[in-house]
Amino acid sequence: MTLYIVLASFAIMLMSLSGVVFTANILHTWMPRYTSYLATFSAGVLGVLAYHLIREALLESASTLLVVGSIIAGVLLLEILHRIIPHAHHHHEASPHEHTAVDGRRVLISDAIHNIGDGFLIVPAFLVDVSIGIAATVGIMLHELVQEISEFFILKQAGYSNQRALALNFLSSSSILVGVALTLTLSSFGLLLTVLSGAAAGGFLSVIFRDLIPNALSCIKEHGRFGVHVCAFLIGSAVMLSITTLIPE
Repeated sequence: MTLYIVLASFAIMLMSLSGVVFTANILHTWMPRYTSYLATFSAGVLGVLAYHLIREALLESASTLLVVGSIIAGVLLLEILHRIIPHAHHHHEASPHEHTAVDGRRVLISDAIHNIGDGFLIVPAFLVDVSIGIAATVGIMLHELVQEISEFFILKQAGYSNQRALALNFLSSSSILVGVALTLTLSSFGLLLTVLSGAAAGGFLSVIFRDLIPNALSCIKEHGRFGVHVCAFLIGSAVMLSITTLIPE
């Protein structure tokens, strides 16, 4: 199981290189127009994932109160991270203002902290079920794809070369291994697996309601296309339901 978790971590780390699409002229103009739909798609993916983690936590624990408390703890943990570094993540289709070197450094630091959180999220998912772990990896990779493209854009505006922006993004993404190591250590204590599963579900819910849905609503307010976002959400949910249903334990 540890091998699966490590491979999933490296797959997520590779998403840090997704900003390379901006080095291709065609994708440079095409991709920013559709990242908001990918974010809405990933909201559907993560919503189904949170449901499965909550269900498994309830099955594993005799205490519903413990599970609810764990979910709340996960939400609060992500909220604290947002408060520590506000406006850390950008999912907009185009930046309304130029970004400075200070913005670039803040993005890299916040991304490193965020990726530690990703490590915390995927470990309980794999320990609950391989299919849930794969679902978590897919969901996080989609979220990372949108985020890393936006962060690459910010780093470019801050004066970084393509090579330096990609290298620093990949380096900051390696902090996911710190989160994985810490969470694997905690999961060795039996009762904590239920707590970690509930907290991971709370973390995913926080990402959905604190980040992805507000992004979708903002894009709908600016550009319309409510139906397209609804379809993206439903397709993301359907894809994740298929993964968790078809992949055996």
